Order: sequence, then C-alpha cells, then structure tokens
Amino acid sequence: MRAIGLKLALASMVVVAIACSGDRALAPSSGHSFQISDLPPELIAPYSRTILPGNETVVALNDSGDAVGAGATGGVLWHGASHARTTFPITPTAIANDGTVAGSIGGHAATWKNGRVTILDTAASAALAICRCESATVVGSVRVNGVKHAAIWVDGIRIDAGVPENADSAEFSAIGTGFVVGNAVVPVWDGRYGTFSHLPEPYSWSHAGGWQPFSFEDGATSAVIVSLNSHGMGVGVGVGPNSFNITRAILYYVSAGIGSDPPPSHQPFDIIFPTGINDSNRISANATFAPETGAGGEIALVDGRLLPPGVFGDRAVGINSAGIVGGQSSGLPVLWTPNP
Repeated sequence: MRAIGLKLALASMVVVAIACSGDRALAPSSGHSFQISDLPPELIAPYSRTILPGNETVVALNDSGDAVGAGATGGVLWHGASHARTTFPITPTAIANDGTVAGSIGGHAATWKNGRVTILDTAASAALAICRCESATVVGSVRVNGVKHAAIWVDGIRIDAGVPENADSAEFSAIGTGFVVGNAVVPVWDGRYGTFSHLPEPYSWSHAGGWQPFSFEDGATSAVIVSLNSHGMGVGVGVGPNSFNITRAILYYVSAGIGSDPPPSHQPFDIIFPTGINDSNRISANATFAPETGAGGEIALVDGRLLPPGVFGDRAVGINSAGIVGGQSSGLPVLWTPNP
C-alpha cells in the first residue's frame, strides 16, 4: 500500500511499539530464552543478500530482477546481473518487466523508460502500480474537485474510477492480469464517542462491475490490500474485531471478494505485514519481534522465514516471479536471492 494518506491510516493500526536495536545481527545462538538468534534453521530462509550500489530506498522490482529506488532528488534503476545504476527524475513506485517505471514528478503521475519521461496526467495525481506484463496500463489516483479518485491510465488516457459509494477518497494500489484492487477511506460511525472514524477499506474494481467491497471471514473492522498477483490472490493487513484491535496479515481472494486470515503460524513474531505476493503465492513481509530480553525491532521475511543475515531494521518491499525479494538491510538497498 502506497499513498501517504493510506500509509498514515495503516500506521495508526499498529498497537505494539518495539524499540529499534540498530544493525545488531541476529546470528549465533545467544543462549537466552526466546531470542530471535535462537530461531531453528528451518525458520531461516535459504537466501543470499546482494547489496546494491548507492544508498537509495528500494521500492519495487520486476520479474527480471531489475529494481527501482527512491532518493532525495528522484529515482534510481538497478539493471541487469551487474546491477548497473542509472538515475532518473521521477519518484518511482513500480517497475514493469520491460523496464518502464511508474511514479510521479512535480505532483503528476508519470512513467520513465530509456531516459524518457512521460507525464500521464496534468491534474494532481500519482501512479502507484503498473501492470508488469502490460506496461501501457498504470493505476493510482487523481484529484478531481479536491477529492482523490482512483484512476487507470491506458496508453496515457485516464479512466476515472471515482470512489466507492459513501467513501471520502480512493486509490488503486495494485494491478494484475484482469484484476484491479485498491483502498478507500470510509467514514464509520463510532457510537462510543459519537463521531465518525475515517478508516481504510479494500475493494476490487472492474469496468463491468464497478467497485466491489471485500467481506471478511472474521469480520475485520478495517483493512487494506497492498499487492496482487495475476491469479487474483492479494495480500494486505487488517484490524480484527476484538477489544485489542490487533493488526494481522490478510489473504485476499479477489474473484470471490473474500479476505481471510492466513494459515496459523507458531513463529515468534508479533505482527506480520505482507508487502508482496508473486504468481507462486510466495509472500514477502515485514514483522516485529520482541525478545524476552533485550531490545527488539523490525525484521524482513519471505514465506514466514527470516531473510539473512537477520538484522533489526531490515525491510522487504516486494517479491518477483523468481522469488527474489527487494528491500533494505543494514540501511542499504539490497536484493535477497533464493539459493540454488
């Protein structure tokens, strides 16, 4: 999930604060009870980490293993086996398999490819995702009369999807083959305080059916969808309908319009935030961990397993069809690659 407003709404879901412990590696056994360094080998992902040149923040990768990152003045592309670094002027959010980068420049949705910037919209707008296999299709949001509408650009032509009924604003967050999903901010009456709370809710959208809300098997009170594969499986996070308002991962079945909890996990992680899902249903995620002794922090996962070397503060931002995960580790841009 990617626009600032929804990021803030999502951040407000989190109820467990964990102090950061810097770049402390999580490697040899500590001998203490319930330390992350005591995780059994089967909970360590068989991956290798490659540090990319530069210090930008990785935001997305494509199925070729090319990645894009965001810096203070624009974006950067890491391309090919050598991860050759090229800068460009737009702030990126996604990259298609042909190398087309989606993002924004000067407050406008835009794409970049081979040194050429294309402005998609003259209105205030943002391109948040791109169809990996069909780079002419980009999704995101556009401001219309001061209201943020979900939008699709096909060959540079905008389709304004508006907002769901009763919603304050909306944006599309992901697109796959034949599927478009997004999030809206919806006012919900809170009888405890006699006011409206403005909460994020996930939707799918199509030309024929318009906006379709997701139903939740456990009655989640608020949720978002952040990533989607070409089979119509998505991932995100939500808040459960209980007095503790615990945040947890959600799997989405777009065709069925259902969101559900993933299979039970006995791993010692407090909150798991999925960030990507590929066509093999492999999932990248971030989680928090609070050991019984010492400071905890955020860690990066793939398929529920710790990405090495295991440093508090690591973040995974997405996963491609080959299972390669992009993100940050020890404060640097990295790719994690499955071992042969």
